Amino acid sequence: MPDAYIETTILADLLLKPQSAKQKRAKEALKRFETTLLPVYSIKEWKAGPLDKFAYLHDKFVTTRSFAATLQAVAALPMFSYRRSTANEAMAAAAEVLKRQPTQFTVLGDDDKTRADSFRLALVNIILRSWNKRRKVASQVVDDLPCYLEAAPKIGKDGLFDLKPKLCEREQECCLASALKSRPDMLEALRKAVPETSTRREDQKRRQALKHLIKRPKDVVTREICSDLGDAIFAFFCPETAIVLTTNLRDHEPLAKALGKKAEKP
Repeated sequence: MPDAYIETTILADLLLKPQSAKQKRAKEALKRFETTLLPVYSIKEWKAGPLDKFAYLHDKFVTTRSFAATLQAVAALPMFSYRRSTANEAMAAAAEVLKRQPTQFTVLGDDDKTRADSFRLALVNIILRSWNKRRKVASQVVDDLPCYLEAAPKIGKDGLFDLKPKLCEREQECCLASALKSRPDMLEALRKAVPETSTRREDQKRRQALKHLIKRPKDVVTREICSDLGDAIFAFFCPETAIVLTTNLRDHEPLAKALGKKAEKP
C-alpha cells in the first residue's frame, strides 16, 4: 500500500467543511493508507487560499454588520470566481456549526445584525479550530519550509482577521530551490505535461516558471516562482512510495504521470 501525500484540496475538505460529504470522503480516504504525509506547502497554500476566503466572509460580516448585506456582497462577486465559491462554502460551514450548537448559544431570529453576528462567531470557531488541527490530520508533517513562517491567524483591534504572512519571506531564496534545480530532467518532464496551448492563467504561469528554472538555473528562485509552480510542487516532491491525494485530478494527474507517479481522488 502506497502512502498518501496530502494536497491542499484534501486539507481544505478535512478542516473547513464540518459534517459535509466532502469531509466524510476525505476522512474515509485517509483511512485507506497506513501512512499519510502532509507537506508544509499544503498548509501554506491552504492558508493563502481557502482559509483566507473564509476570513474574507468573516470580515464582511464585521464590516457590514448585516446578514443580508453580506449575502449581497458575496452575490456581487464574479459568478465563477474562487472567492465566491469558497465564500458560499464558508457560509454553509458556518450554518452547519450553528445548527449543531445548543440553542442557548445560537441566535438565528429575524434580527439581521444578530444573525450576522452568529455567523461571524461560527466562522471564528471554524478558522481557529482548523488552524489548531492542521498538523493533526496526517500521521506525518513533511517537507518543511524554512522560508515560510507558519504564523497563527489572529483578530486585530478592528475585528478583522490578520492571516499574515500568507507568503514566504521575500528576501530569502526559496528553500526548495536547490532540490528543484538538481533535477532539470524532472522539471522538463513537468513542463511538457502542461499544455502549451492552454489559455488558463495558472497553466501559463506554471510553464513559464518551469522554463525559467530549466533555462536559468543560476537565478534566484523567488517566492513568485515557487507560487507559480503550484501543483507541480506536489508531483515533484511526492515520494516514489506515495500517491498525490487530491480532489483536483485535472491538474495533478498529468503532472504526477509525467514523473512516473500517481494522483488519486478520495
